[in-house]
Amino acid sequence: MRTTFDTILVTVDFTEKSDNAVAMAVHMAGRHGARIILFHNFSNYYIIDRMGKQAIGTENAKENFNITEKGLQEIQRTIQKENSSLHVDTFIGNSSLTDSINECIISEKVDLVITGTSGRQKMKELFLGSASYEILTGIQCSVLLVPEKCHTYDFEKILVPVRVTENLQEKLAVSQNIAKKNNALISLLGICSEEDVDEIKEAYNSIWSTLSKDTIRYSTSFLLTNKKAVQISRFSKIEHADIIILNYHDENSWKSVFSENFFKQIINNTEIPLFFLKKISEVSGTPEKNAGFDITLPFPG
Repeated sequence: MRTTFDTILVTVDFTEKSDNAVAMAVHMAGRHGARIILFHNFSNYYIIDRMGKQAIGTENAKENFNITEKGLQEIQRTIQKENSSLHVDTFIGNSSLTDSINECIISEKVDLVITGTSGRQKMKELFLGSASYEILTGIQCSVLLVPEKCHTYDFEKILVPVRVTENLQEKLAVSQNIAKKNNALISLLGICSEEDVDEIKEAYNSIWSTLSKDTIRYSTSFLLTNKKAVQISRFSKIEHADIIILNYHDENSWKSVFSENFFKQIINNTEIPLFFLKKISEVSGTPEKNAGFDITLPFPG
């Protein structure tokens, strides 16, 4: 599991939400000395007849590719003009969204994928699906979801909930890395119900012990509650957190868009970037292919 950021991929669809994601990538790359890959994907359409698999609209596809390439190069030039020290590349995929991103992750050794989210949750998006959801469930590295209306790119306060016991040391290592690059305070939050209080307390104390040996500034809190997602979101607002570091294992049961599971609750109540620490083994085997609509990170109200 990668806990440092040498290469950052940011998804670009030429909308305001992806512009904001690019801005986040530029700020993070500057602090971490990372390379940026501007990524865009479009799928070719085919029909299958007696002659086999035939591409549809090849002239339009070529024209769209050229327009996309020019658009990415323009963003690349703008970034490098304002940040001459940054190394910026472009990558255009033409398979399914997650397959193309995973191809780039493997070939370019990507450590983090940043993607923007619009915050809209209309009925159409609810039924047809979310590109951000597809990316989060289907790709092979950690993901940072950036709300379109969030324009704070420095992480001065990092909220690190201890809610599950898996991958906690890796989660802390990522948090420490981000904290050092931002001169930030880590807010360690143990959160559990009566059923798992002993297990979480032991894990929380272990992380606290590791953190206390570092030079990073930190604060500690512990909450006993059955409404963990809601309390994490509320705590992030009270503490004025700029980012929440979550273990991908935290989101173990989000498939139902109607049930009030942990993932849905924390998204509906949180307005800051969410970082999901992810292991390759946690990638779903069959990611959803309904990209194009975005329901993640809806704002309250």
